[in-house]
Amino acid sequence: MARKSKIEARLRELEREIRERGVQLAYERLQFAGLMLQSGLCWFKGRYYLFVDRRKKPRQRIELLEGALEELDRLAAEGRLERPFEDAEPESPPAEPAREEAAG
Repeated sequence: MARKSKIEARLRELEREIRERGVQLAYERLQFAGLMLQSGLCWFKGRYYLFVDRRKKPRQRIELLEGALEELDRLAAEGRLERPFEDAEPESPPAEPAREEAAG
């Protein structure tokens, strides 16, 4: 029983951390019209959402939450937290080849 309470405590800790980062956490049944959707972190209209299939076991939920926190850390380190789908640094246009001036 103590092992289960440790797992539950870890899950609650991760849920709190996710919410503190401004992520909307939702446990839902991710099956609609015969389609099975995947749990994961989403960016929608300027906000992060983490959808977790409510049928997942606590250990699986922990893995998803830890993965989402790692992804948020990575995006923050790359300076892309507020724009996750843009490149960290804009690409510069390709350099034009040097032209030789014709001798006249």
